[in-house]
Amino acid sequence: MKKLFKNEKIRYLLFGIGTTAVYFLTRFLIVNITENSMWAVITAQITAILFAYFTNKIFVFKDQKWKPIDLLKQLTGFIAGRAFVFGLDLLITYIAVVAYSKEIIYFFGLNSINYNNLLFSSALTKGFIGSPTLLNEFIFVFIVQILAIIINYIISKKAVFKAERVNKEQLH
Repeated sequence: MKKLFKNEKIRYLLFGIGTTAVYFLTRFLIVNITENSMWAVITAQITAILFAYFTNKIFVFKDQKWKPIDLLKQLTGFIAGRAFVFGLDLLITYIAVVAYSKEIIYFFGLNSINYNNLLFSSALTKGFIGSPTLLNEFIFVFIVQILAIIINYIISKKAVFKAERVNKEQLH
């Protein structure tokens, strides 16, 4: 088991799942409180970005730079990298949840599902998938989060937490 956690991609995937959970919980908590999907996206993205930054820095890439200037540079780069996914999330949410929700619900037959079924009506799932509107939002949140994990890994690995490259001549 220890050997498994030595693999950076496995650690990233596990903390990516954790970030996704933070995002989902925050987003649907805000949706259920405010009934405003756009506000929920903004709040969930900010919460998930902060969670992901610190877990990636400490546990995934094991970055040791803690000087304030280094933290500021990394956090700025991290936020800039996540801005693309943030914009993608806002765009998809606007199209699929705000502007064309009724059409998508009808097209996929989400309005013909029995939401009294235990899967949809339990205390654990009702706030996420307990109606056609929530299920539609859940589906598109899931799609965005899969894209986010892939895109954000590439950005984090290649730009934000890149390991210092050692020149071969410096070793000799």
